[in-house]
Amino acid sequence: MDTTQFHQNEESIEYPLFYTKEGEVPFWDNPLIRGFRVLPKKYKPYTTIEAVLNLYLRHRIDDKDMMILKVLGDSVCSNEDQLRRYLSSQMSRSETSTRLDKLRSLGMADRWKIRLREDKEELIRPPAPFTLGIAGFKLLKHYYNESFFMNPNHWDEKGIGAIQRYVAMNELRCRLVEGNSIRQWEWNANVNNNPRIKRPLGTAEVKTPKGNLNFIIERAQMSQNFLGFLKEKLYQWKMVYDKKGYLQVGAMPDNPASIILFTSTLSMAQFLHQELMLDTYPFKVMVCVEEDMLTEGVSTAFYQAKGEELKRMRLSFLEN
Repeated sequence: MDTTQFHQNEESIEYPLFYTKEGEVPFWDNPLIRGFRVLPKKYKPYTTIEAVLNLYLRHRIDDKDMMILKVLGDSVCSNEDQLRRYLSSQMSRSETSTRLDKLRSLGMADRWKIRLREDKEELIRPPAPFTLGIAGFKLLKHYYNESFFMNPNHWDEKGIGAIQRYVAMNELRCRLVEGNSIRQWEWNANVNNNPRIKRPLGTAEVKTPKGNLNFIIERAQMSQNFLGFLKEKLYQWKMVYDKKGYLQVGAMPDNPASIILFTSTLSMAQFLHQELMLDTYPFKVMVCVEEDMLTEGVSTAFYQAKGEELKRMRLSFLEN
């Protein structure tokens, strides 16, 4: 049975749709969505660095608010549930949401409304994504000027697909944090200190009983030409590996590296292996399947190619 179908959106662009075992297209990988920022009713944004610093110095925002902003900035884009989980050791879920409302009113954080195009009655309402607002961006860049934070002006050009992409990646990142298996994370890190080599979306240093590993993670997304996108990246990384014998990524320690292709469905993972022959690369390539991660946990969501098949693995070190 062919698990892919083709659907046209309003611009008549064809997208392959890969369905879960239950016959659904996962929301955070569905190409047929719409979205926009939602401004709060009491909206008084601060837009200059002097005004933003004055808010902090006059204690209109406190250290807990700064903690939320830093977690949000470090995640690039997380939904509200993920932010509550990231901050669960520091404050309750309700306090996180209350503080997010305050930060929105000051222009510190932006909330997005994301819905399926055909869902006119809004029956599907996932946790809202959050990104830094202009005030939050200016404040963090002032105090953490060596760190990367996404400029709020860039989301308009990146589009809703980028919101989906980061929310999906943060679900994997959040579960690694909850499993106490991750030591550090870096977004869009360079490979072997060469800016001309295509970068992975995320890199994690992961703790294992036999020593630490670097997971070099890339997300496959239905709304893009993900097959060509991944094929080009894997080809470049293979060229580096064949020449150097290793893949050094960003500021990560020199640990053994595994490439992780993060897919929303098992059907997409199988298609990738069919087209790219993942077991033919000189480095280890694994697939992390989001639908399995959501239903059974992150430790059982990984597959490795063995011949023509993807064999499911259990990485028990990824969960407490």
